[in-house]
Amino acid sequence: MMMRKMICKAAALVALSLAALSCGKSNKDNETKTLNVTGSWVLSRIETKAPAVGDVPVEIYIDFAESSFTLYQKLGEGRFTLFKGTYTVTGTVLSGKYSDGKEWGPYDMELTEEQLVLSRTDGVERDIYSKIDAIPVTVTSNVY
Repeated sequence: MMMRKMICKAAALVALSLAALSCGKSNKDNETKTLNVTGSWVLSRIETKAPAVGDVPVEIYIDFAESSFTLYQKLGEGRFTLFKGTYTVTGTVLSGKYSDGKEWGPYDMELTEEQLVLSRTDGVERDIYSKIDAIPVTVTSNVY
């Protein structure tokens, strides 16, 4: 009788362990991996389906910290305009809010170690950024 109780307890323990392992595995399989965009990026290419892009050169540098961003944008000649704000990443979707409260995004993201691709959710534009060590001083010191 004592042996039977021990076998039953052992079987129950094994079954419980297997259930816990399988639950852990299915949770990990079903989780969406959140992408980490932290770092500095420079716009290297824009792909658009818009009827006219125009011929004004665009330069954009962006630095993502833990939950905030600093963006430097220059349209045509002159100085860069500085934008700051906060952002969130949910799975593979990036969205944010400028410091004045205006929202930007959402963007679908593709991320590798060297490239960040932001696609507007309406499919009209894809912005391809390249990873850089830091935003150049010639950019950060040339703002309005």
